[in-house]
Amino acid sequence: MKHCLGAFFIGILLSFSVQAQNTFSSQEGGVQTLPEGGIHKVAEGDTLWSLAETYLGDSAEWLGLWAANEQIENPNWIYPGEVVYLKPPLPADESPVVEPPNTPQPNRLIERPADLPSLIAVDTLITPEPIEGWGSIESSISQSEMLSPLDDIHIKLKQESRAQAGETFLIFRKQGKLKHPKTGEFLGHVSTVVGAARLYSREGQHAMAKIIRANAEVLRGDMLGPMGESNIRPVYMRKNEKNMEGWVVATEPLASTMAGIQYLIFVDKGAADGVVPGNRFHIMRQQDGLSLQTVLSPATTDEELPKQAIGFCTIIDVKSKVSCCLLIHASREIVPGDKVEMRNES
Repeated sequence: MKHCLGAFFIGILLSFSVQAQNTFSSQEGGVQTLPEGGIHKVAEGDTLWSLAETYLGDSAEWLGLWAANEQIENPNWIYPGEVVYLKPPLPADESPVVEPPNTPQPNRLIERPADLPSLIAVDTLITPEPIEGWGSIESSISQSEMLSPLDDIHIKLKQESRAQAGETFLIFRKQGKLKHPKTGEFLGHVSTVVGAARLYSREGQHAMAKIIRANAEVLRGDMLGPMGESNIRPVYMRKNEKNMEGWVVATEPLASTMAGIQYLIFVDKGAADGVVPGNRFHIMRQQDGLSLQTVLSPATTDEELPKQAIGFCTIIDVKSKVSCCLLIHASREIVPGDKVEMRNES
């Protein structure tokens, strides 16, 4: 599934400096006043998504915040104590003195291919625990079974939900558990993002929202949330600092049995193994491509033959046990059960 958002990202970059000056000072719609100096110190639970909602009035403006903060390499990872500029930084002689966060310097990035997308949507979420939304789609005035953008939906909220009118959330559907294709080990709970909706009214545990985006059919019973989460990920590459071997455990969409260039695949290595966004894995095969066994089972291994790389991918999202990898090159279709290797380049 290809989701190239480069043109949209460029537009955000060009318009942010003008929009920010006008929006930050606004008090309408619950937008908060800028903190002193236009600088926010990250607290536990903060995301660029939530900061854009709080100070800009629109969570979609997180791209502009990222553009104004060159020190943030990965917009999905901001940590307590770090500093986020809520407007373009002042000239050096006017900027307030801020103590830099005590975090390690990022690895040196490597030049990206010209055809590599800047951002991509990850619609398959694999998490250690089930994602619990703050509500589900109860009904719709639409007479269609499959709902689509601009349809109004009635949401039954959970008692503890803090959702407010004007906020935008993901619509997702639980898909069950993912097991390792080789070992049978439990790897995580799978949820699929099918769209997004914006809440426009709430009364107690009942709310109304409008579907604003759908990349698959939206159904009654689908869940909304998690609050403040975005499924958009930046795409870049960095030098690998270790050797590592693993397996392809799934492709996106999960119903597909193979993947090609600019599709997403999932590997069984994650944060617990030291994987970080930008790392690259080579997909390896050890076989004769014309043997009957290879035709019937593409991931078949013949230990008497040499290993060869048939493609590589770059990591765009990391969870504890599983990472999502964008397939940059492939000379063959990639399938669950294929071997992967990370090669030390430090």
